[in-house]
Amino acid sequence: MPNEEEENSTSKLPVTLKPVDFEYKKPERRNELTEPKKYNKIDSKIGELVKLGTNGVTYVDEDAFSTIFQTTGPKAAFIFENQIPDSDKRSFDGKNYAHSSAVVGLTDKKSQEVRDAEKQALLQYSRDSLISVSDSPEAQDMRRKVDSFTSKTLPKLRDERGVNTDEVTGEERKKGFAFHHVNPKELHTDPEDVLDPTKGRNLNPETHADVHRKNINNEEQFEKYQAENKPK
Repeated sequence: MPNEEEENSTSKLPVTLKPVDFEYKKPERRNELTEPKKYNKIDSKIGELVKLGTNGVTYVDEDAFSTIFQTTGPKAAFIFENQIPDSDKRSFDGKNYAHSSAVVGLTDKKSQEVRDAEKQALLQYSRDSLISVSDSPEAQDMRRKVDSFTSKTLPKLRDERGVNTDEVTGEERKKGFAFHHVNPKELHTDPEDVLDPTKGRNLNPETHADVHRKNINNEEQFEKYQAENKPK
């Protein structure tokens, strides 16, 4: 089922959806024997049902799946429910969406596996269209806005967390006390998680340096480190 994060999110990055600019750069039509109306239908559905989030992420409405994957409605529903990871699904205003990267990956996979030349060309066109939307000037501008908002909001996460002791050692805060992302933002790039105070811990500089020195790269590793270093 889609993650209804818009209702439960603790991130400081607000997310709403906006229509994409239909003038995004259209990709190459690889099979000249395919009827133009089939390519045009993909253009129409992507223009209507693909949205740009204020987090800089492109989302694909479930209703576009039958056209994008060149299949029937029931089979498109199966693809959404069973072949898109739950972590890449979201619900906005009662409608189900998938992260475009998951759809791009799946259309690419299917285009390599299918043996029908026309269907292969249309799957490739769907894939390339989603990439074009995600790379559009509109999307890049939104990501610059997210970067600016993130740089202003990151310094506030320590106080937003509301914890004034080192969350590993239990020691009182010292000079250099800082918020540490449990899932390092260099590896885990979700822009909402980067600004979520529940996705990190407040640490004194010695602990913070030790966490980085030991190359702790996800929440599971951090919890193990925390258990090994908790006060006796």
